Amino acid sequence: MKKVAGLAKKILGIHPQQGVKPIRNLTHIGSVYHGYHIPEDFLNSDSICYCIGAGDDISFDTQLKVMYDAQVYIFDPTPEGISHFQKLKQYAEKGERLTIHDNAPFTYQISAKQLEEVNFVEIGVWDCKTTLKFYEPEKENYVSHSVYLFKETGNYIEAPVDRLGNLMTMLGHTAVDLVKMEIEGAEYTVINSIVEDNLDVKIILVEFDEVHHAKDKSFHYRIKKACNQLKEAGYVLVHSTESFKRTFIREDVYNMLKVREQTRLNEAISQ
Repeated sequence: MKKVAGLAKKILGIHPQQGVKPIRNLTHIGSVYHGYHIPEDFLNSDSICYCIGAGDDISFDTQLKVMYDAQVYIFDPTPEGISHFQKLKQYAEKGERLTIHDNAPFTYQISAKQLEEVNFVEIGVWDCKTTLKFYEPEKENYVSHSVYLFKETGNYIEAPVDRLGNLMTMLGHTAVDLVKMEIEGAEYTVINSIVEDNLDVKIILVEFDEVHHAKDKSFHYRIKKACNQLKEAGYVLVHSTESFKRTFIREDVYNMLKVREQTRLNEAISQ
C-alpha cells in the first residue's frame, strides 16, 4: 500500500521527495523536531539570518550563532516564544545548559555572551504592518499560536506583524543570507511577499505546518503551489523531509555550491 500511495503522490506531484535536487555537504542543525539541513560551509560571521517563529525550540536559531557566529534575528511576538527565549537567557547567565524535548533531547550550547548577540524581535511576519489575532491551538502540549490555523478554538491573543521587506528596511538590511519559517500556516503569505518584493534572500527554510494541522484535504496542493512559486522565482529544492520541512537555495548560490562540490571531488580523485 505504501508503494501505491507513493506512486499516486508522484503522479499528483505531491510526493515529499519529488523535485529534490540534492547537493553534497548538507548538515543538519538543531533538534530532531526543529532542525534543518543547510550547506555546511556557506554561512560565516557576516551572514544575516532571519529565524521567523520561535515557540519553545530555538535550537536551529542558536546553533547558527554557535557554529558560524552568524548575525541572528529571531521574530516572534507570542508569549511562548518570548518566554522561552528569556528562560534560555536565564540558564545561560547562570552557566547552565537548558535541555528540551523528552524524546530525542537537545541541549543548548550557546553561551550567555553569544546569546546577548542574538536579536529577538517581538514582531510577527505577514504581508503588511498591522495587528493580527494569533489563535490558540486545541492540541494539549502544543504551544504555538497561529494567524492561519486553530481559528475554531475562538481563543486568541493580538500581536504586531509586518511585511518582511519592511522589517529588512527597519533593521538596515538589503539582503538576507537565510530565512527560516516555522509560522503555523502563515508561510504561504510570507513566501508570496518574498516573491512579490523580489527580496534578496539566498536560502529559504520552511516547515509546511498543514502537514500536521490540515485545514482540509487540499493542503498538499497549497504546499505544491507555494513550492512552485519559489521554484519559478529561481529557487532550487535541495532537501525535503517526509513531513515537508524543506530547504530551498537560490539558483546562483546553488550553482556556486555545485561548482565547489565538483572541485572537491576532482581534488579528492587527484590525490
